[in-house]
Amino acid sequence: MAASDEGGKLEAQSLAPHLKQLRCVLAVCRAGSTARASEALPLSQSAIARAIRQLESSLGLTIFDRGARGMLATAEGRLLAHRASRAMAQLELAETEAARLADEAARGLELRRGRFSGACSHRHLQTYIAFCESRGESAAARRLGVSQPAVNQALRQVEHMLGTRLFQRSSRGMRLTESGEAVLRRAKLAMDELRHAHEDLGALRGRMRGRIVVGSLPLSAGVLVPRAVDRVLSRHRDLHVTIVDGTYDALLNQLLHADVDVIVGALRPWAAGPEIVQETLFTDTLCVVARRGHPLLDEPPCGLRELEAAPWIAPLSGTPAREAFERAFAAEGVAAPRGLLEANSAVVVQALLMDSDRLALLSRRQIVRGVSAGLLAVVPLQIHETERQIGLTMRADADPGSALRMFMDEIRLLAQEDL
Repeated sequence: MAASDEGGKLEAQSLAPHLKQLRCVLAVCRAGSTARASEALPLSQSAIARAIRQLESSLGLTIFDRGARGMLATAEGRLLAHRASRAMAQLELAETEAARLADEAARGLELRRGRFSGACSHRHLQTYIAFCESRGESAAARRLGVSQPAVNQALRQVEHMLGTRLFQRSSRGMRLTESGEAVLRRAKLAMDELRHAHEDLGALRGRMRGRIVVGSLPLSAGVLVPRAVDRVLSRHRDLHVTIVDGTYDALLNQLLHADVDVIVGALRPWAAGPEIVQETLFTDTLCVVARRGHPLLDEPPCGLRELEAAPWIAPLSGTPAREAFERAFAAEGVAAPRGLLEANSAVVVQALLMDSDRLALLSRRQIVRGVSAGLLAVVPLQIHETERQIGLTMRADADPGSALRMFMDEIRLLAQEDL
């Protein structure tokens, strides 16, 4: 098969529908032969061999080199086994956490350790995720293009495999139990591993394709994310990149559920824990920003003390930018202004600045385009105690795919440049 045909198949195929076949790949990688793998799986040797041949044919590649002494995984096979192992680990955690969190009402159900991780299919995971996100069987059915009874059947099978109740229905709608929330997260993380497997197979063959979802914190990274995305897409036009804005709490929740791959912006050292890792890219400082032609540009103040009564736009409470805002005034022995207008949208803040005499403490990186366009200006005033660490936040257990690693490398390079 020609390389272009192989690449086309990799593009068209998603590895999530091949979950059952990937279990066979993983078992043979661990055991070294289909015969020994059949001892670990509830499948015959011939069924395992057939499943692997079907996967090789579907993907257009060789997963194992066959020999008299057994089966040796190729580079593609090792990659698949690695991602399959990580996906299976997430499904096993779904079982463990669902059982631990099950309330007393659910404990009457028989817990079936190992059944979910060993038997659930792509249809089960896809249906459960769609149901949880849509908050209803009818909406999930429309989203998946199947019947409502098919969704109901799949959900009942998921609960049966796990042996615990995952959701409760009431007059107010559907509510996930704690077990249901845990299973949703682990199901998404397992599906994410299979997405990365597909992307990594393409990269292994020189075809950088896939999806990157970047969480961009407001009032923090400025042009860093857009420039990194532009550079990546200029070299790899088949990549799909989505930039998601939001508050830190919202983006962190999406990160932990694999809806976002990485968060770029001000770090929260106090938020560091076992679930996330933070990497500092650079230390940022803030400056006083006003519209072009603002009176303060002609007669700059000597310090923030003189601007205590000025109309300010402040970052949201509880953010690193707001803490830096308050530290800047405290460094001059005055309290931060009261009666503030708060905003966390860079677009809104800059629009407010351009249409009024309001002031804001912003990063120079953040206003590059506004200054170059002659719309905004930096008030020549030295500000103290506004340092913030800007960087990347990722899941601690993440193993980034090829596309995401390339994007993060570009971010690191740009962070060292004078933007």
